[in-house]
Amino acid sequence: MTPVHVVTGFLGAGKTTLLLDQLKKRSERCAVVVNDFGEARIDAQLLGAEVAVAEISGGCVCCTAPEALVPSVSAILKELEPDRVFIEATGLARPADIVDTLRRSELKVRVMPTVAVVDPRRMVEPPPLLLEQLDASDVIIGNARSDEGLEALQAYADKHWPPLLALHMTRDGSAPQEVFHHVRKGLTFRIPPKDTDSTDGYEAVSRVWEDTVVFGMRELKEVLKPASVERLKGFFRTDLGWYRMDIANGELSCTPGPMRSGSALDVIAEEGAEALADALDASRWVKPTQTSSVVKLQAADGWSAELSRFSLRAMPGQIADISVRIPKREGEAVELSEVLALAHPPEGTRFVLIASDGMTTEPAPVADVGSAVLVHSLDGSALPRDRGGPFRVFAPKGSSACANVKSLVRIELV
Repeated sequence: MTPVHVVTGFLGAGKTTLLLDQLKKRSERCAVVVNDFGEARIDAQLLGAEVAVAEISGGCVCCTAPEALVPSVSAILKELEPDRVFIEATGLARPADIVDTLRRSELKVRVMPTVAVVDPRRMVEPPPLLLEQLDASDVIIGNARSDEGLEALQAYADKHWPPLLALHMTRDGSAPQEVFHHVRKGLTFRIPPKDTDSTDGYEAVSRVWEDTVVFGMRELKEVLKPASVERLKGFFRTDLGWYRMDIANGELSCTPGPMRSGSALDVIAEEGAEALADALDASRWVKPTQTSSVVKLQAADGWSAELSRFSLRAMPGQIADISVRIPKREGEAVELSEVLALAHPPEGTRFVLIASDGMTTEPAPVADVGSAVLVHSLDGSALPRDRGGPFRVFAPKGSSACANVKSLVRIELV
């Protein structure tokens, strides 16, 4: 497996400088995929002087150009046979989406921990996207131009969970090769009960799982809701996506999160912490045997329905030709809002789309489904697999619930 590193960072953080430094230090054969935003191609030209570069231009690799990423990496692996591949994302990219794209592919690669480059001055008033990039990262490299923001960056790093594998500070974009070689093997427990500095009298358990392990969301909640613990922090890859789970003051919270380096757990309890961890471990999701001839609609209260192509065609809200709404696309569809309405979702309900390969969308409010469509037919027959069939969801550009999901098999209301 060829190691692939996703290098993220906000605009002007110094990602290209960091990679140039790494390439000069390494004796192994390296290649770089550059996502230049716009037509200047400056990053690609700079890196091209040092190493083979594949370029994805004209948009963000995690949004408008995701389908170009896998072919670019595939071509590099086949033609150059590199020892290591770096992906330099545009400063506006979401690294979690890039990692998801790589993992869903059939590429023979090992996705390494995500590395973020940050100018500490940005941490004084950090933009939301910068925080999302840092939240998704395992290693942070602070590329400082001055002392401004250093304390803010350190404070952020101290609170990062799961704990960062490394925080490295530099003033010239230089970093040791080791920052790209970290692997998450375990956690160091650091949640003291009742604000004390000791865990005496309490059981403290930490566990990590490989990123290939998937947990069932319903099973996780069945274990966690009645749990009697002093404190719990968890990050899990579930059948509905990646979620952060916390128990504090007896209350369970569950929110989507950007980390992709594997599932992790820290728990403190007066007793039963090890048994709780074992129960969570037993909540691993077993992918059901599901026919691709239906889409399963699952409501939060347990109600469900299996919708065939014929039942979807019989629903109101039919669109005979989606090209009138989504240029350069074809097929017959039904308004996704009509499908969601079958479950009579209460106000505030969100929905998640799940594809046959396990890809999941971020939870989106049902109220924001907008003009998204579920394509079910083409020329009177099932939508072909090579077109993303037999069921596919499109959301027109500009929709608040953006989605382009091939091989849809399940819609979950949460």
